[in-house]
Amino acid sequence: MHGPIHLRPFKSLDVVRRCEGIENYVIAGPKQEAKSIKLGITRMSPGTSVPLHSHNCEEVVTILEGSLDIMLGDKKSTCGKYDSYFIGSNVPHEFCNTGEIDALLMVIYGSSTPSRTFIKSGQTVLVGDENDIFDAS
Repeated sequence: MHGPIHLRPFKSLDVVRRCEGIENYVIAGPKQEAKSIKLGITRMSPGTSVPLHSHNCEEVVTILEGSLDIMLGDKKSTCGKYDSYFIGSNVPHEFCNTGEIDALLMVIYGSSTPSRTFIKSGQTVLVGDENDIFDAS
């Protein structure tokens, strides 16, 4: 039995704007018939952040360009090009681009339909849907 295969050149990916300065490019998810992962690239402008949140599944983030400050609980780490983080499900975390250039991240979720729960408000949304918006400043 053969599964789906999709060539996804970067320049052909749809752009999903999360907020001013943060864009997502979905490579694999339900629309591409992914059953157990969601994979994409996120571009974060300098000075932007994704506020403290958690997911209902595991997440891997790899920095492809630039750098990010990542908060895991009360622990802050600065990550640069090719550094990766594995984040377990339901672990609160936050990303901040404190650098001077755009940060480009590869993000892989251990579910094709991951959710994001914003810690401050308690609101839960599906990652990448129209309700997955926030203030990135």
